[in-house]
Amino acid sequence: QSTGDKLYVITPRKPGEDCVITVSVGGDKAVFEEHFTYHIQTTVTTLCGVKGAPGVQTGNMAETQFPYVTYLAIDVDHNLFVCCREINNYYDQNKVVLVNEREDKSQILIPNTGAPLNQPCISEDGKTVFIPTDNGNDYWELSSDNMWIPRKLTLRKSAEDFSIDYKHSFSMCKYDGFMYTRAKNGTLLKFDPKTGYAQVVATGLMNGSDSYILFSPQQGEEHILYLAYTNAHCIYTYNLKTGAHKLFAGMVNTPGYADGPCEYALFDTPRQIILTAENDLFLADSNNHVIRKITQDGVVSTVIGQAGMTGNQDGTPEVALFNEPFGVAVDTDGTIYIGDSKNQSIRRLAIE
Repeated sequence: QSTGDKLYVITPRKPGEDCVITVSVGGDKAVFEEHFTYHIQTTVTTLCGVKGAPGVQTGNMAETQFPYVTYLAIDVDHNLFVCCREINNYYDQNKVVLVNEREDKSQILIPNTGAPLNQPCISEDGKTVFIPTDNGNDYWELSSDNMWIPRKLTLRKSAEDFSIDYKHSFSMCKYDGFMYTRAKNGTLLKFDPKTGYAQVVATGLMNGSDSYILFSPQQGEEHILYLAYTNAHCIYTYNLKTGAHKLFAGMVNTPGYADGPCEYALFDTPRQIILTAENDLFLADSNNHVIRKITQDGVVSTVIGQAGMTGNQDGTPEVALFNEPFGVAVDTDGTIYIGDSKNQSIRRLAIE
């Protein structure tokens, strides 16, 4: 807007702290003499959920409550899919809840899944979510094309036989178009999300540990799978082209807490992992009660939370506290959502 001799400008958010503001109108251009400075701040707020809530309640954000909040996924329409897990072995609390912050509402999609749910995966077109369960070959499918009506499906055996126990995550691979999952017994499977037919990719991958997996979204690296081994307290990669299974960060079977280069970093029970548009890896380091970041040049840092301290406090990295965070998800705006399990809430991490 112009007052005649002054122009009021809303500046877009850009990377970097020192920026030059330029305004172009047709063939005319003006450059603001002073540089524009961004002040970058990381803050945590509670989106919804209340510690001590007896179970699920839906409505607006202020009314929404959960039992334990575990794993998350978010689609292109900013729908956040929340996996809830029972408290005190009340199995009817295993539910899937849809939360949409922009529309200020929540709703139950699956009222009782029976077996506990694990890390969901959004299909490449952003319209379907797949959720693995602890129950053998079973998994759930929800699609916007089907008005989010749930379908309970089963992985099918093709020519070769396979045996899996607990499967803790799904990840879509752009390299070959298959969905992947890894069982606790160390078997890596791929399956066609349209038919459910599965085949073995590899065996013996850290047998005995839970895992949370994610393929790299970066062009030329879509064949690289990241695996957070919960019980082994470390992060590995698996190369689909070569079959190489390599330690990426942490020390095998050595729980602890240490930031720094990947080879010296320590984790304690890492769970869900995500990759941002900048190819930085974020993970819920649950027993350290913090969110960690791993850059592609191999440096581990603590984004927010106080290692070894439990609590339920919003604010900046110096004061924010979590209680066993399990899940992480990132939307197209770069906002990170955290499943803060023992606080029974979804926390919002914004870098602004």
